[in-house]
Amino acid sequence: MNDRRNFSRVDFRVSALLQAEGVAIKGDVTDISLHGLYMETEEKIPVGSPVEVTIYLSSAAEPIVINVKGTVARLVPGGIGCAFDKMDVESFAHLRSIISYQGGDESKVMAEFSEYVVKKMHDE
Repeated sequence: MNDRRNFSRVDFRVSALLQAEGVAIKGDVTDISLHGLYMETEEKIPVGSPVEVTIYLSSAAEPIVINVKGTVARLVPGGIGCAFDKMDVESFAHLRSIISYQGGDESKVMAEFSEYVVKKMHDE
């Protein structure tokens, strides 16, 4: 299979809630990048479906979360791969910190993001 990922992916296990087509699915994120995630779940949502994902970074009274809107990019036995389309600035900051810390190279993460933004602007 061709691997078209352009972002550093890091192993990162946290709980998440994926909402799509009136369905809410709980699962565990196992890896994440600035552009997407893989979530373990036995539930099925068709590829191409729009989703909203809430990733729980803490379980405090006021939890720290990452909120993203995206699309189901792949469906495999045992999980769903989602590509991120939109996220707020605070969620991006949390995500960047996680990936930089887990991957150990913040400058690489930011260079990947910059290349992505330039490509998106060029494609539009």
